[in-house]
Amino acid sequence: MGKKSRAKGAKTENTPATAGKSGKNNLWLILGGAAIMVVIVWATLRTTGTDPLGSMTNHTVSDPTSDEALKGPVTLISTLDPGSFTGRARAAYQAAKDVPEILAQLPCFCGCMGSPELGHKSNLYCFADSHGNICELCQTIALEAKEMNRKGIPVETIRSNIRKTYGGNRM
Repeated sequence: MGKKSRAKGAKTENTPATAGKSGKNNLWLILGGAAIMVVIVWATLRTTGTDPLGSMTNHTVSDPTSDEALKGPVTLISTLDPGSFTGRARAAYQAAKDVPEILAQLPCFCGCMGSPELGHKSNLYCFADSHGNICELCQTIALEAKEMNRKGIPVETIRSNIRKTYGGNRM
């Protein structure tokens, strides 16, 4: 009877060898879970981008410069201060401040509207970040649009002129 009660009441001791093994197993579980989370986040972010306001957008329009991509309510966003730039870039950023409702309805043909990294939705977005500072095409579209608007040309005609001049065969 003494042997049986001793066997039932015996506890497994947590020796340093078994404690280390248990700790290593927990570490691998934590690292594995973290790796899975990183893959999930990466896969999710790969299919979406953010606009300058930080909201998530899906890039599903096949031609981001199409009229379809520019449909819907005009979204006016904040642009960078023209005083932060010089020369032609400064004038383009000023155009974005002066006529944002026009630039918000115009495509940009430099490729920024199709870029998941930039995620621009119109020419106005070029001036919400520093992209407009380095891109001559973005600047040209903004400056020409401002001038056409000053002459009283309707936005539909401005968009058509920009599309004909810079859109290649896209009509």
